[in-house]
Amino acid sequence: MKIDKKQIVIDTLISIGLACTLFCLFGILFDQIDHGHFVLENYQFTKMVLGCIGIGLGFGVPTIVYQDPRFSRNMQMLIHLGIGIPVYFLIAASLGWLGNLSDPLSLFLTIAGQLIVILVLFLIFRHYNIKEAKQINEQLKKLRQ
Repeated sequence: MKIDKKQIVIDTLISIGLACTLFCLFGILFDQIDHGHFVLENYQFTKMVLGCIGIGLGFGVPTIVYQDPRFSRNMQMLIHLGIGIPVYFLIAASLGWLGNLSDPLSLFLTIAGQLIVILVLFLIFRHYNIKEAKQINEQLKKLRQ
């Protein structure tokens, strides 16, 4: 199996950029919800940005599995998300992004919401990749004729 290192770097940088963008967008949202009282102390901002980079790595680096034709597409997705999601939740828990841990309903709703965001992002990328593959296949068919 030949590994395209450039593609891994690109996928990882896209993943880090997406994680940091979402961090900023959710930061704006929570700042608005809290009416400008969104306070970060004791290097919380730095820790959260580093956490975003870690999450980007957690979802970006495992994309290497998509270069291995020995695995089915479903197995590739399972491996990718099977690494990315635990990395996300370990970092989220360490940064306090899971909400009030003593309130089971709040914890469940927070985790469910975060899983929904992950699923939506995954489906968007999946749709894009399927569309791109169809376009490439159509171009190849035209070249063969």
